Amino acid sequence: MTGELDAVVWPMNRAGEAMEALARAARLPLPHPLPALSRAVPEDPRRVDMWLDTAAHALGLELDPLYTRHGEVDKVLAQAAPALVELKSAQGPSVIALLGVSSSGGLVRVLAPDDTRHSVSFSTLADAVRERVESRQGPVAERVLERAGLREPERTQARKALLAVQLSNIHLFAARRLRLPPGARLRGHLRAMRVGRRLLLLLLLSAVIQVCMLSSWWLIGRGAFEGRLDRGWLWAWALMGLTMVPLQAVLAWSQGALVLDFSALLRRQLLAGALALPVDEARRGGIGEYVGRTFESAGMEQMALAGGFSSLLAVLDLVLAASVMVSGPAGGFGLVALGAFCGALAVLVVRQASRFRQWTDARVTMTHALIERMIGHRTRLAQEKPERWHEEEDHELARYAEASEHWDAATARVMTLARRGLLPVAILATLPGVLAGASTARIAVGVGAALLAARAVTTLTTGVLALNGARVLFRGVRPILAAASQATAAKGAASPLPPDAELPRTQAVLEVRDLVFKHAQAPRAVLDRASMVVRTGERVLLEGPSGSGKSTLASILMGLRGKGSGLMLLGGLDMATWSMDGWGAQIAGAPQFHENHVVSGTLAMNLLLGRSWPPTAEDMSLAKVLCEELGLGELLERMPSGLMEQVGERGWQLSHGEQSRVFVARALLQRGARVVVLDEAFGALDPVTMRKVMACVEARAPTLIVIAHP
Repeated sequence: MTGELDAVVWPMNRAGEAMEALARAARLPLPHPLPALSRAVPEDPRRVDMWLDTAAHALGLELDPLYTRHGEVDKVLAQAAPALVELKSAQGPSVIALLGVSSSGGLVRVLAPDDTRHSVSFSTLADAVRERVESRQGPVAERVLERAGLREPERTQARKALLAVQLSNIHLFAARRLRLPPGARLRGHLRAMRVGRRLLLLLLLSAVIQVCMLSSWWLIGRGAFEGRLDRGWLWAWALMGLTMVPLQAVLAWSQGALVLDFSALLRRQLLAGALALPVDEARRGGIGEYVGRTFESAGMEQMALAGGFSSLLAVLDLVLAASVMVSGPAGGFGLVALGAFCGALAVLVVRQASRFRQWTDARVTMTHALIERMIGHRTRLAQEKPERWHEEEDHELARYAEASEHWDAATARVMTLARRGLLPVAILATLPGVLAGASTARIAVGVGAALLAARAVTTLTTGVLALNGARVLFRGVRPILAAASQATAAKGAASPLPPDAELPRTQAVLEVRDLVFKHAQAPRAVLDRASMVVRTGERVLLEGPSGSGKSTLASILMGLRGKGSGLMLLGGLDMATWSMDGWGAQIAGAPQFHENHVVSGTLAMNLLLGRSWPPTAEDMSLAKVLCEELGLGELLERMPSGLMEQVGERGWQLSHGEQSRVFVARALLQRGARVVVLDEAFGALDPVTMRKVMACVEARAPTLIVIAHP
């Protein structure tokens, strides 16, 4: 690292302070101050990533890791701010608080530890980031260049080109972008996006465009009515028209950029909420319902964004048209007529909301049923009589067609009235003033105002109809957004017990007291005053018949389901004291086969989900050794790429037994886990393989809970 960066680096033990200072400088909302617990850097460098995430969550923020290839570091850094950039300095591991990049791209603005702002070379920062991986291949490149006998500056250029080729497929963390979590308060997201300033710019541009349009109408109308269309009037009219062209382009670009930012925010919230949905709710809904919710979220996003912006600009146009209409021949009578027409139209638009709700209910019901029938199609072919295959579909289609007919007919009436109804009303309102001898200039202005008002009413009607539709569709999306907010709130606190902290010998690692759990709409509790105590190093076997609550207890212990009532202690601390991530990091588990999945990706990624990524050489070696202990050595030999072979739906197909052992290995490889919970993890294994797997589990699990049938 060059001396240019030495004055602006933060030592790693002050990375939490760097995050806090960077958030304030970038004007990100800070719901919480940085607690003292988040200032202690773990000695194990492998836990630094977890510590940084914990510090960000304690501030009410999150770190988005920007993972890229060696040759794309410049591109990622240019769009990373505000971000923390990890470097190796003379002080050891350090970070740089990246505040922004200059418009030319040659300089970056960084925040120094003394809260002063500095500008450093962009290429210097990018070279320092690449140096983290170039240090491995640097000596090799230097030997090659030494033999070639190159001198400066050709030597430096050749070194960069040589390393770029050798490291083209090497991935690294370029930076960690600091941002609000998806479930944070909407007000905070709007502040971070500077929505107020951007909306003000949109309104100002729209107002200037409408003033130019009205001025052009005044110029051409006055010249036409007075019979004086000389060259000067025409040049003035053309100048007004040409002025609107760049303004409309800037307006369209600004609106599109704001729409994209809103869309990205909504998609982040929906994704976070979908991943945080309670297990019971997700299971109750079924895949058909959630596919339907996906369609609804896309429709809601388009309707809300398009309808919101068009309505906002249409209101501005309507206000301008009304103010100009007062100065026209219609005067106050025209304003009253415009208000009455808009009021009558508003009543019809409001009534459309109920029709859209009926149409949406019919469509969503049909979508849900279609997906579920597609999944169970083979069962229907085998069990249901052919003459009854389409009875329910016919009823649903009939209901949908009827709702569509009512909705389309009513929408056509409303839109026809909005497009064609205002002009006759405006002409009738203007007629008394014209007959009274209004000047030609006032008549021209009145005609322009009427046309502007007609266009604004049409746009406003379309926008309000879209907003009504978005409000109806929001019913299906609301639970997902609520889950995102709850997940963000649960991540706000730091884990009260470090993963490597030693527990007293007399302290139980896991304790359950009087646990009661009842499924929604179930007549009785599946767990009634259940209690257990598990100490470090113990091996516990839980047996029971089907439906006795074994898997429910396992999912509660792993933090996948709410505990209901009762007390659960991990390391002597209540479950409410822990964050969701903190509890899950301490208890690793392999749920039942139908609730566990092989993710489309490499086998190594599936095994090391509970560790940092990209994996270290130590992680890969440990994963390979564990696979051999679990009897997966032959599988690795068959795979051409070994641990880096693609598996999942689009890759190497694993048998049920192989998948079961992958799930067990995934739990055992989770870093920092104090307890391993295996829920019927051996059902797909033959006796010989099961004994081998059990021997591995007993040897490697610090504390073990196995759930099985008698």
